[in-house]
Amino acid sequence: MPQVRPKKHPKQKHPEPFDRMLRRFKKQCDRAGIVQECRKREFYQKPSAKRNEKNNQMKRKRKLEALRAEKDTYRHKGFWN
Repeated sequence: MPQVRPKKHPKQKHPEPFDRMLRRFKKQCDRAGIVQECRKREFYQKPSAKRNEKNNQMKRKRKLEALRAEKDTYRHKGFWN
């Protein structure tokens, strides 16, 4: 879990305001992926459902790569070639 301590500038009397500190904490949590992990684990997902999801993602990725490769061949071919 990310830790946040109030920053204190040497020339100022007061430490960093709470809202800035909270914003820094939220950003650190987002970067660490804590919120996404909690949402992913919110409900139980059967192992077979996880496998199916993973397979579907792989199929979609392959399909998109094939479409992009096909699109690039048209792009690089040129009009007069």
